[in-house]
Amino acid sequence: MTDALLRQFLLGKVGDEERQQIESVFITDSSIKERVRAVEQDLIEDYLEDSLTPEEKEIFLARYANTPEQRRNLRITKSIKDWAVTNAAASTVKPAATRSWSRWLDSLRLKPIFIVPIAVTLLIAVVISVVWLNGRREQRNRHLALEQELARLNAPSSLRESLPQMTTLDLAPVSLRSGAPQKELSRSASIQTVEFHLAWMQPEQYPTYKAVLLRVGDEQNALSISGLKADTHDSKRIHLRLPISDLTPGTYRIDLTGIAADGTSNLTEEYTFTVGR
Repeated sequence: MTDALLRQFLLGKVGDEERQQIESVFITDSSIKERVRAVEQDLIEDYLEDSLTPEEKEIFLARYANTPEQRRNLRITKSIKDWAVTNAAASTVKPAATRSWSRWLDSLRLKPIFIVPIAVTLLIAVVISVVWLNGRREQRNRHLALEQELARLNAPSSLRESLPQMTTLDLAPVSLRSGAPQKELSRSASIQTVEFHLAWMQPEQYPTYKAVLLRVGDEQNALSISGLKADTHDSKRIHLRLPISDLTPGTYRIDLTGIAADGTSNLTEEYTFTVGR
């Protein structure tokens, strides 16, 4: 069971007998399962690097970009890959910096018994710093990719389209609920997108609105969606679409702010809801 055979299996190019054999072993053999996942990741990398043949690309898109969720995941993966390539090129160590480091070590002129512990300590510190910085950068890059995806999902042209596997949820501002229980959104495999209908109760109306979504207790990862517009048939209602997969169980808050024509922020309404398990 070679990697080439597993690649053909993922592209649907094997016979029924071979397919059934691989599927059976995939369920019972953890090592084969890991190999299949590794070959699948290589296949995705080849697609992102545009190195698939036209036939393979057509089959890949039919299998891995057949739903909005799959296409969204591919876009996010490509954004992260592009960032990683750019970051790696920008962080290449210059020879001059390496020479300066060597001269600094030579200037210490310490015995090996002192040099080794110092070098090990410095190396550990550098490794920890690099891992931490890369983690922060990857998190920021994924956060940016999510905001870009939300901007596309909430563009006026996208909001006019009726998406399959979408549910709606009406939300009133917190100030008007008068102790009423929070609306709860149930996660379901049959639902991919939720469209919130946010009631705007302020007397002033604005050309656009900005929504900030945050999970209570995780404010630092708040997501911002700008350019929202009121419903053309109901100026007191603003639509906001979110992928269900990005909402983990917990309590969420949406801050909706009116944006004037000159770009200044004005009145804000607050909405809350919970996501069940």
